[in-house]
Amino acid sequence: MFGASDPNQALLQLESYHREGRLELAEVMASDMTDRLMSRKDRNDSDQAILVKGLRILAGILHTREKYKRARITIGALHKHRNRLGKAVGHDLAQAAEDYRLAGCIHAASGKRGAAKRAFKRCQKLQSGHLAAALDAAENCGNIKALTKMLSKAGPVIRANGNFVFQIQNRPDADARRIAIAIGGEIQADIERQIAAIETGEQAANVRLQAAMDKLTPKHDYHSYSTN
Repeated sequence: MFGASDPNQALLQLESYHREGRLELAEVMASDMTDRLMSRKDRNDSDQAILVKGLRILAGILHTREKYKRARITIGALHKHRNRLGKAVGHDLAQAAEDYRLAGCIHAASGKRGAAKRAFKRCQKLQSGHLAAALDAAENCGNIKALTKMLSKAGPVIRANGNFVFQIQNRPDADARRIAIAIGGEIQADIERQIAAIETGEQAANVRLQAAMDKLTPKHDYHSYSTN
């Protein structure tokens, strides 16, 4: 089905359906492709990598479509097969962290708060300072204290690609307005004030970037010196 005899071609087609939002078709295709690959005893590293990608897409689709029981089974299979691939070709810790972030959201949506907390904790262990995952944990598990503590390391609100976000260096960013609502109180008021200031031009869209650029600006106007 769906050209499964050529896993690479099947994956490309699956990714296309997923990008286009054709989730029902993508789910059927991902299920078929991953079942076929898992049944093969002679999988090579390339097949294993395709299987992992397929399971990752399938888990996300099942979560989006609120099929949480299957999503939990699929995310468990993803961890297992990703670790097996990592032993052969090396572990991608950043991607593994994202998988545990997704797992946390799936477990929380299934009402499994303990499993969700463990998954979010694992995500942070693999990639500390993952503010986006901390936000998901706060919204899904009520862990506001950890989010507030991590936010203190993020600096001011920045605008990136038209969105207002917080970001700890080299980590995924997190939506500033969602953080404001999750934490509330004085922090929410300060975040809203910063967003308003950026919108009016009173605050730089990216304070850290602006500060770095200012350091590169010559402090002297050499043309003002007399040539006499």
